[in-house]
Amino acid sequence: KDGAPLPASNRLRTRYDIGTKQVLLQVNDIRPQDIGEYVVLATNPAGEDSTRCSLNVVPDKPGVDDRAFVPQDKFRDLEHPQGKGRRPIAIVPGVDTQPFVSPDKFRNLDHVPSSMKPEEVPIEAMRPPHVIVPLSNCEIEELMPVLLTTTIDAGVPMAS
Repeated sequence: KDGAPLPASNRLRTRYDIGTKQVLLQVNDIRPQDIGEYVVLATNPAGEDSTRCSLNVVPDKPGVDDRAFVPQDKFRDLEHPQGKGRRPIAIVPGVDTQPFVSPDKFRNLDHVPSSMKPEEVPIEAMRPPHVIVPLSNCEIEELMPVLLTTTIDAGVPMAS
C-alpha cells in the first residue's frame, strides 16, 4: 500500500491461488486509513510485473443509532455482585510439565543430512511473471468488506 508492504492486521488477508492464478487481498472492514494505492508486484529471477489500483473510502451514511443497546443500570450487579465475595482464581500453567515426545528422540536426527536441494531451472526454461487481469479501482463505503483481485501468471520459477 502506498509503496510499502501491508501492515500486519487481523482485518487483512492475502492469498495466491495457483490453479486460478488469482492474487486476492481481502479487507474485512474498510476504514479511512485504508485509502491509497495498492500494488501487486510479482518477481522471479527472469523478471517482474506489477499492477496497481486506488482504493477510496466513502464516509459511512448518517442515521446510525449510537445509543447503547443495553441500559447502563443493567451492569450495576456485575460491578458489585451479591454473594460471598471474590472467587479464588486457579492459575494453571499453559506449558506441559511432561513433554509429549522425548527430546532424546530429536538428538538422533542431528546427524541426518537435509534432503532439500535448491531448485535448479535451466535458463531457457525461465519465464517472467505476467499480469493477465489487472487490479480495478474501488470506491467502497466505510466499514464494508472489499476483495481486490488480479490474475497473474507467476512464470518459471514461480514468482514471489
